[in-house]
Amino acid sequence: MDEAKENNDGKMEVVKFLYQKFLDDGIAQEDMIVFNHYLSDAIKSHGKGLSSNNPANFLKDILRSDVRNNRWPQELKNAKITARQKYRKGRVFAFDSYGTNQVEPFPDICILPEDAAHHEIESVSLPSSARALGRNDEAWLIQVCVHQRLVQTHFGLYSPLRDKAIDLFHLQNSVKMTPEIDAIFLLSLRGMGKALVTLEAKRNEPVLMDQIRAQAALMAKTCSKTKALSDVNWIIPLAAKSQTHAGQRVVGLFEMEPIDVKTGAEAYAADREHLLDLKIRKSVAYRFSPTVSGI
Repeated sequence: MDEAKENNDGKMEVVKFLYQKFLDDGIAQEDMIVFNHYLSDAIKSHGKGLSSNNPANFLKDILRSDVRNNRWPQELKNAKITARQKYRKGRVFAFDSYGTNQVEPFPDICILPEDAAHHEIESVSLPSSARALGRNDEAWLIQVCVHQRLVQTHFGLYSPLRDKAIDLFHLQNSVKMTPEIDAIFLLSLRGMGKALVTLEAKRNEPVLMDQIRAQAALMAKTCSKTKALSDVNWIIPLAAKSQTHAGQRVVGLFEMEPIDVKTGAEAYAADREHLLDLKIRKSVAYRFSPTVSGI
């Protein structure tokens, strides 16, 4: 048995133990929240070969796996129980019931449809040495998307909001918050005011929708509490996923429905950001020409 599979099997034993303990203790479904110290103790007692030094990444490591749905304990799949990440207050994750029409524990909804529009973006303005040295990581994906103005192209040509878009500015990369946000843009919209656009980037990994919900709620709370951002009315989540589509390497950009700041801030305050409704309203495949290594 290779080390990765053995570690994953050990994690599934921890998951089963924690869920069964909640059941045995009569804990209501909505209160099945795993804290850092609960998880550390469970890893020590039931996670053979696992380290308890970094419990915060326990579920995230599971969610990143291509075989996450196959490895999830059958007992929990039979009961239609999944798990979602939790942030703040020493929490790691919570057990939750499947959503309406959900058939697997961790679906990836950011999948480009077969008929997704393809748009070619020039990359000659990116130095050829940079294109050749591109890394297979998310930091490089973010850098290329920002440098080649992929988000600006999207809101100018393909977004359902394109007729309302006035201007869009890149503000920051790798914003160290909880959860971290890969990039933030400021978008001015005709008749709607201003919006902060959050970007979550993934390379050959599932997009974690609960992470995007938490990012949106956090930014909504920040706007409601920060005088300089008091004129921001909306949070618009985006996900950029490097993948193969129609035989070509592309960046799939997924635009979600706007979330008004009041709704997002209230969800954050009530610790109910996981209930924010995230619907993909537009998906486009962007291809760089010439090709860029690492994309």
